[in-house]
Amino acid sequence: MAIESANIIQDFQIGNWSINKKSTKEVGLMVSRFIDTTVNSGVGNSYYWARNTRFSTNRNYANGKIDMQRFMDMLDFNGKFNYVNINWNCIKLGARIVAGLVGRMMEREEKIQINCIDSLSVTEKNDQYEELEFTIANRQRLEQLQQESGVQIMPQTPIPADQEELNLMFTQYSRVQTEILFELGINDSLQAMGWFSVLKRQVLHDAAEVGLIGTYTWMDEQGVVHVDRVQPENILYSYSKYPDFRDTTWRGQIKTMKISEIRRKYGVQFGGTLTEEEMFKIATAAKEYRLYDNLRWLNDWNFMYVRPYDEWNVDVVDFEIKTDDYEDYTIITTKQNKSTIIKKGAPNKVRDNEEVIRDKTWNIYHGVYVRSTETLLEWELKKNMIRPQDPKELGDCEFSYSFYMYQNYDMRNVAVPEKIQEPLDQMIIARLKIQQLVAKARPAGVTINWDALQNIDYGLGDSNKEIDVKRLFDQTGDILYRGRDAEGREVPVPITEIPNVGFAPQMQALMEVYRFHYQVLKDELGEDPNLIAQALTPRVTSGNVDAAQRSAENATDYIYYAFVELMKDTSRKVACLMKNSVMFGSKVYQHLVGGEDNIEGRIFSTEVQMLPTQFELQQFNQDLQTALAANPLLITYLDPYQLRRIAKQNTKLADLYMRNAQKKMFIGEMQKAQANSEQQAQVQMQAAQAAEEQKRITEQMKGSVEIQKAEATGTAQSKTAMVTGMISLYNESMKTGASIPPELQPVFQTLLQNVVIPMAIENQEMQEMIRQKVEQAFQGANQQPSQMEMAQQLEQAPPEQQVPEQQQMVA
Repeated sequence: MAIESANIIQDFQIGNWSINKKSTKEVGLMVSRFIDTTVNSGVGNSYYWARNTRFSTNRNYANGKIDMQRFMDMLDFNGKFNYVNINWNCIKLGARIVAGLVGRMMEREEKIQINCIDSLSVTEKNDQYEELEFTIANRQRLEQLQQESGVQIMPQTPIPADQEELNLMFTQYSRVQTEILFELGINDSLQAMGWFSVLKRQVLHDAAEVGLIGTYTWMDEQGVVHVDRVQPENILYSYSKYPDFRDTTWRGQIKTMKISEIRRKYGVQFGGTLTEEEMFKIATAAKEYRLYDNLRWLNDWNFMYVRPYDEWNVDVVDFEIKTDDYEDYTIITTKQNKSTIIKKGAPNKVRDNEEVIRDKTWNIYHGVYVRSTETLLEWELKKNMIRPQDPKELGDCEFSYSFYMYQNYDMRNVAVPEKIQEPLDQMIIARLKIQQLVAKARPAGVTINWDALQNIDYGLGDSNKEIDVKRLFDQTGDILYRGRDAEGREVPVPITEIPNVGFAPQMQALMEVYRFHYQVLKDELGEDPNLIAQALTPRVTSGNVDAAQRSAENATDYIYYAFVELMKDTSRKVACLMKNSVMFGSKVYQHLVGGEDNIEGRIFSTEVQMLPTQFELQQFNQDLQTALAANPLLITYLDPYQLRRIAKQNTKLADLYMRNAQKKMFIGEMQKAQANSEQQAQVQMQAAQAAEEQKRITEQMKGSVEIQKAEATGTAQSKTAMVTGMISLYNESMKTGASIPPELQPVFQTLLQNVVIPMAIENQEMQEMIRQKVEQAFQGANQQPSQMEMAQQLEQAPPEQQVPEQQQMVA
């Protein structure tokens, strides 16, 4: 099938070609030749030639390797004989500036953040929100039920303190388990490949030095996802108006492959179509091949394991082209039972019961082309094509190549070395002129009048004739001579100093020129490379330094955000390939995401989360120290070390945690104060009740005593009255000689037994007790030992039975 086309790309894109026709080797070879011709369209007028020339100049300036030959021409030092020897090493200020920018950007940290946007994940997040909302509203009742029943009712995850904290947490930090696992898997993979360390530094150097960065994302046969850095000088692309090249038709790179690598991927020994003789033909175009006589083709090389050209390198064009493909399907409705049959392809003539439907989709074709021999090594539909995860965008596809060019204007931009090239050249010239001036600077000399020197009159002293006038002048600056000779004529000064009055002004002028162009360099760059040295001056406060640093970062942040945008696009492709790897049965990432069931039906959205900078962490630590100093009790409600660990990942979450701890502290202190107040009131109430109870008991005791006293008094009075009456009756009967009436005798007898006799007995017992006490007292006085005997007894007695001398004396 012969294909003739003036513009193969146009026909490939919009021509009515099927996938089978586009996949033919003839079409692939034509597309490869078109791309290679576009790249090598001529020396001096090609876009890629001019771009790489500029890139080479930028690389030299950024690494201190500037060609000094042109400065020799400017200073007229390119002759056969130079009278002044100048050091032609250039200043390394460009390398210092680029290294400082990259070093500052390396201090920033970032990670890939994964969000699930599918309906299942959204529903799961809403369920978590509603569950926590219900828990917050019924916290006390649920805790009481959990305590009474012994069954876990409250969620084991941290519970927000109120509705406001719940809304803030779910707005920014709501995560499902699948998101966390998938995010850890992507970040661990990128970390293992060096995209947060070595490769990040290389890409930042590319961004600062040439302004173009790129990656290549692909998956191998085992399902492992790889992300390679693409060197900017080798990047190929079609025209684009966007910095991320979103509207390009084809992308690729020129990379170097060894013959052994080509044999492993495309040789007939490994299932390919390339013979050993064809590989030798490719090897003859390698840089290591010089003359045909050095190495000739031998048939024995078909059977050898090691060949002398295996490690030779050849340049190949690895590219991808995006196109809109279609597939025709015929829907047939049978006439007998009205069933539907779908066949692939379209018939030449459509019948009444047939309907042709065209399915359109975007595809990526991948080609590998050897430039020197025009050999097409590979041309086919891209394996493991990257397609969006959203079902609504499954018809689209993504390039494996991700490129970014900041400040893209007509496919060119201005990198840092290009910005500072002009002032840096002028500073180099000023430095060279300073060297030239110093080398040619003449010392302060003298003029010597030899006639006057010979006419010096030394007088009559012989010792004066030995004076060396020139040496005396060199060592002391003094000169001795007579102003007039013997005939009275005036003698001129023999030695006169000649000062070099031109050196200092010229030196100051050259230094001023150097400072002027250094100021131009700072204006072009947008920041001061010597900012830290200025910060060491005592008059500059820390606030001014921080403000200057932030202003400098704003002037060059576009370089870092180019890397961030590149990683955002690359991480999205990594997420797609990693999900496909798990879904297609690869076991490489099964342990990271928890199995195929966890990610089935999930749609992952990727973002690059910027971790806090050193300035933000320092500000947070200051706020934390201030809060702890103002409220020492806050330390009992939060863990500062845990809070600092959280702040390293997310300062907003750390602020939320600290505000929550402060809120708990205020609530806890209020509850403590209220409990103390209630306890004091309860103690006061109990004390008042105890006092009232004691007073009541005292009053009761007083009443009982009064009653007993009244009863005793009444009883005594009754007894006294009865005894008095009995005695009166007895006396009256004795006076009259009459006897006591019989009816009163029982009363008299009862009174005698119950009152008189007990009183007599009580008096007798009292008298007997008094008598015994008196006798005991007399007996004790007669048996009392002497003081000496008492001292001996005390010495012999045990210590606990010894009585102090003071008590003995009292006794």
